[in-house]
Order: sequence, then structure tokens, then C-alpha cells
Amino acid sequence: MSIHDLVLLMLALATGLLFALLMGGVAFGVARWGGAPVSESINRGSFVAFSVMTLFVALLGVLLPLLT
Repeated sequence: MSIHDLVLLMLALATGLLFALLMGGVAFGVARWGGAPVSESINRGSFVAFSVMTLFVALLGVLLPLLT
């Protein structure tokens, strides 16, 4: 694996992390808007963020062998 491929992989992981954090923030906001307490809203937001990151890493694991 070349340096170019590693940099591309790191950028893809960083993009996935930012997208997961954004989706977690949206889930937190929706839960608060729906009247959930703060602790439950944090729980929902973190669950969504970790779920999105898991899906992104799984997708990356499937697509990465196709690119190399």
C-alpha cells in the first residue's frame, strides 16, 4: 500500500467520523425536540453516531479491496 493510498484511507475515515458526529448531533437534537431528557438524548445521539461509524467502516472494508 502506497503513501497515497494511506492518505486517502485516512481522509475517508476522517470524513466518515465527521458524518457520524453530524448524524449523532441531529439525533440528539431530534430527541430533545421530542421532549426527551438530556441523558436519554445523549444516549440516542451516541447510539446513532456509533451505528453510522460502524456502517461506514464496514462499507470501507468492502470497498477498499476493490480499489487496490
